[in-house]
Amino acid sequence: MKVKLVLPYRTLLEKPVDKITAPGTKGVFQILPKHIDVVWSLQPGILTLTKDNEDEFFAIQQGTLVKEGDEVSISTFQAVKGESLEKLHETLAESYVKQDEREKKANEVLIKLETDTIRRFMEIES
Repeated sequence: MKVKLVLPYRTLLEKPVDKITAPGTKGVFQILPKHIDVVWSLQPGILTLTKDNEDEFFAIQQGTLVKEGDEVSISTFQAVKGESLEKLHETLAESYVKQDEREKKANEVLIKLETDTIRRFMEIES
């Protein structure tokens, strides 16, 4: 099978694989080359692509998987590649820390905007 992993802004991967293990909304599922054509909704989790008994791991956000013939297209909002499950865990932990810092800064800006807006409304009413 040929798998194509697509993010909103670029194609992350395009290569042949023997097996795909993905996190579906009803649980983890696998696709082998002779699987019927199908469309699945994906939930956040680990996507495993296997070729010649070697695994590649990706942490993905929600998305969609479409198998049509020998082509499998996986579209997701975000994907992070890891060399192993352990390294993927470390990469995700670092990514979440960075994301938390950005969210904190964004929240600080929002609070300041809200406070300024309320203060200006109070000045108008005076």
